[in-house]
Amino acid sequence: MEKSIRGIFKTLVLGVLLFNGVHAATSGLTPEEKLAKHTLIKNAFRCNIAAETIANSYLYIGEAIGARQAKRELKSSMEIFDKNYKSLSESINDPKMKNLLEFVKMSYDELTDLLKEPYTIDNAQIVLDLVGTISEGSRHVAEVYKKAIGHKDPVSMSGLRPMIESISKYYIAYQAGIKDENTINLMKSTVDNCDKLITVRLKYPQNTVAMNQKINKVSQLWKIVNKFYLDIDDGGLPFIVFKTTTKLKKELKAYDVLYSKLKREQLKAGK
Repeated sequence: MEKSIRGIFKTLVLGVLLFNGVHAATSGLTPEEKLAKHTLIKNAFRCNIAAETIANSYLYIGEAIGARQAKRELKSSMEIFDKNYKSLSESINDPKMKNLLEFVKMSYDELTDLLKEPYTIDNAQIVLDLVGTISEGSRHVAEVYKKAIGHKDPVSMSGLRPMIESISKYYIAYQAGIKDENTINLMKSTVDNCDKLITVRLKYPQNTVAMNQKINKVSQLWKIVNKFYLDIDDGGLPFIVFKTTTKLKKELKAYDVLYSKLKREQLKAGK
């Protein structure tokens, strides 16, 4: 009960921080300033996906499914989070934004302490709550700076990959015994959002040949595996879900790298 109350308190505090209007200047930026904020967006999204991967890996390790690869991903994701959080913390001076980042770090520190404890369903639920807080804060930082550089592009630089990771997280959480209706609803709504975002990328008019090749691979794989995801109630395919999620993330990362390069070139040109 104490852990549950603490989780609720953290959510409320984060809500207050977001409501209080973490902000950034939205006009009069030079191309160099826009490029700097572009880097902050990438750093924040990387923190987001790292947090989601930590939760997913923790559950797979705990359930002894794909544990060897999951351990590698857990270690790598913690390193990615630490590196990108450090960059954000050192580069952002806005007091309200720094306050939000400090709160994210508090949640992350609590998460890392919890990872050292024995795996239990109770601990797994707390991990999911903490990662939810970290992800929401990181996404908010990214969204603030996207607005600051006038980024209205329908394709987000990395917003799809964390969703893919969270789908796998919900799937293994359900298999582990966290079988509340909320888990199923979150899974199905996230699958629906991913389907829409993949379609946006397929139809994106600025796709290069290389970008089209990558997103077409994603689309082909998605048409097969989304049926596995939606059958969360039946279960029975956690290892397949884990492996296909890894493959999807790899192809999406390649697309995101190409997309980010395209956006940087446009920003340098003052577009």
